[in-house]
Amino acid sequence: MPHLKGAYVTRESEALQSGLPGGLGTGRETINRAIGCRNLVQRVLRYLPGTRGELLNRSEEEVLFVLEGRGEAVIGGAECALRPDMGVLVPPGVRCRIASHGPGELVLLSAVSPQPGQPPGQQAEAHLREDGKLWVSVDEEEDIPAGEERRFKLLIDPRYGCRNLTQFVGFIERSKAPFHTHTYEEVIYIVSGDGIVHVDDESHPIGRGTCIYLPPGLAHCLENTGDAPLTLVGTFCPAGDPGSKKEG
Repeated sequence: MPHLKGAYVTRESEALQSGLPGGLGTGRETINRAIGCRNLVQRVLRYLPGTRGELLNRSEEEVLFVLEGRGEAVIGGAECALRPDMGVLVPPGVRCRIASHGPGELVLLSAVSPQPGQPPGQQAEAHLREDGKLWVSVDEEEDIPAGEERRFKLLIDPRYGCRNLTQFVGFIERSKAPFHTHTYEEVIYIVSGDGIVHVDDESHPIGRGTCIYLPPGLAHCLENTGDAPLTLVGTFCPAGDPGSKKEG
């Protein structure tokens, strides 16, 4: 679990596993305040087939990404069929009931902001959609170029009423991005592929299940060293544009 010049890299399997409410699944908190992250908590939630769970945050926003499995989420009064490659918003104070339909586990990547017990930081102007939609599939969004052989798609962000977070999915072909910095905190989960995260003059291998924390202003880049695209889910806080960066 190395610290790289203020960044942090770990694997889902290295985080402490705990039971979810009701004993129906497990969760691993991969990134939190203990490793230096000030505004985000990243978790991986796993629900066994045929079980149900519940999420409820008092004042925090939570964004979910479906990594594996199928199921259903009832967020307040809105019902959403869960399938891989979907982003979902759970607004503050709104109860989210989750059902795992199987045949395998329902695996959700979660990012929460602000951290429980902490005040929110800078917030974007945002309002919930009039149609009540709190979810989006990757295939619904357009590709946004982020340089040669790199692209991303926005998922949950202020367009869906999210004030603290921007969730996106990124794709890197076999290439190395230029070093760059962001003004936001960023947490990343590698969905597929193999590569290297470079931070200043240090590097660390990454692959499926790798979790990365990047503080604001830290020069970094990701490199795809495999034959398949390197696919990641990222979350920024405060809400912003993943394509907004300073290279160098």
